[in-house]
Amino acid sequence: MVTSFQPLPMSLDEVTSDWLSDALGDAFPGVRIKRAARSDARSGTASSARFELDYDNRAGHSDLPDTVYVKGGFDDVMRKRVWAALVQEAQFFNEFASDAPINIPHAYYAGFDEAAKQGVLVLEDLSARGVRFGHATDDTTVDTIAAVIEGLGKLHARFWNDPRLPAFSHWKDPQRTFFRYLCRPSHWSAVLERTYGSALQAAFPTRESALAGLERMWSIDDSIARTLVHGDCHCGNLFYESDGAPGFLDWQCVFPGAPGHDHAELIVTSLTAERRRSAERDLIALYRDVLKAHRVPDLPSFDELFLSYRQNNMHNLVGSVLNPFDMQTEEVTTISALRALDAAADLETLDALGLD
Repeated sequence: MVTSFQPLPMSLDEVTSDWLSDALGDAFPGVRIKRAARSDARSGTASSARFELDYDNRAGHSDLPDTVYVKGGFDDVMRKRVWAALVQEAQFFNEFASDAPINIPHAYYAGFDEAAKQGVLVLEDLSARGVRFGHATDDTTVDTIAAVIEGLGKLHARFWNDPRLPAFSHWKDPQRTFFRYLCRPSHWSAVLERTYGSALQAAFPTRESALAGLERMWSIDDSIARTLVHGDCHCGNLFYESDGAPGFLDWQCVFPGAPGHDHAELIVTSLTAERRRSAERDLIALYRDVLKAHRVPDLPSFDELFLSYRQNNMHNLVGSVLNPFDMQTEEVTTISALRALDAAADLETLDALGLD
C-alpha cells in the first residue's frame, strides 16, 4: 500500500491502462497493462467501475487479477461532500486492514491525497468469486445477522484498546459534521414532508432536540470508546460468500468508537421490527460471548452493552431518517427510517440518553 505515487484520477476517464499499471505495480512489480475495458459503473457516496484487464507484460506474476474494481470520488459534487470519507477508507486499508480478522475485499492499491480531496482504491472484483451483495430490501434473517455480529465481535476484540487508536480519533469527525448538516433547517423541513414525517416529529418536535440527542450520544460514546468500529454497518455494506459467510464492505466511516455504534445500525436497520424485538438481546449476548472468548480485558457487562445499543439508535434516527435521497434510494431510506423510528419507541432511545 502507498499513499501516493502520481496524481490520483479525479474521474473514471482518468483511470487508464497506464495509471492502473502503476497502481498494480506496487503489488506486482514490472506489470504493464495494455488495455483496461470499463463496465458496470456505479454511483453513490463513492463512484466505482469494473475494469477488465488485458496485460502487455505479466512480469512473471501468476496471480494477477483479470478484473478489478476502482473506487473513488469520481463525481465532483459528491466528492466535495464526502471527500474526507474517501481519504479515510484509503487510510484504513493502509493502516488496519491487514490486521482485521474478518472477510473484507483485498485492496491492490489504496491511495489518498488530502490536498486534492481524493481517495482511490483498486479492489478485487468480488463478483468473480460469486458473492451475493446485501441490500436493505433483503428478507434478512436473525441467523444472518448473528453471523455478522460474530464478525463484529472478532473485529472489535482484535482492536480492543489498540494503542494505535488515539492517533485516529479524528476519524469520527467527518460523520458527525455530516449528521449536524443533515439537521439544517431546510433539510429538516423537507424530511417532515416525507411519508414518515409525522413519526419523526413525534420523536423529535424540533431539529434542535435531534441535535441534542446526537451530542448526548457522542459524549457518552466518547467516554467508552475502546475499539475500531466499522461505522456504517448496514445491509448494503455487507456481502455473503456462497456458503453464507458474511463479509464487510465500505470502510469510509471507520473510527475508534463504542461497540454500540455498530450494533444499533446493523440490528435495527437490517431486521424487521418483529425479528429485532425477538432477537436483539440474544444478539448482544452473542457479541459479548465472542469478546469473552477472545479474552478482551475489562469486558463490559451485558447491561452496559445493551444500554449502548439502545443509545446508539440515535445514530439511526438521524442517519437513516434524514438520509438524502441522492445517497440512498427513497425505498431504502424509508425502510431504514421506519425501522429506526419503531426502535426508538421499543428501546426508549431518548430515555436511554437521559433526555426523555
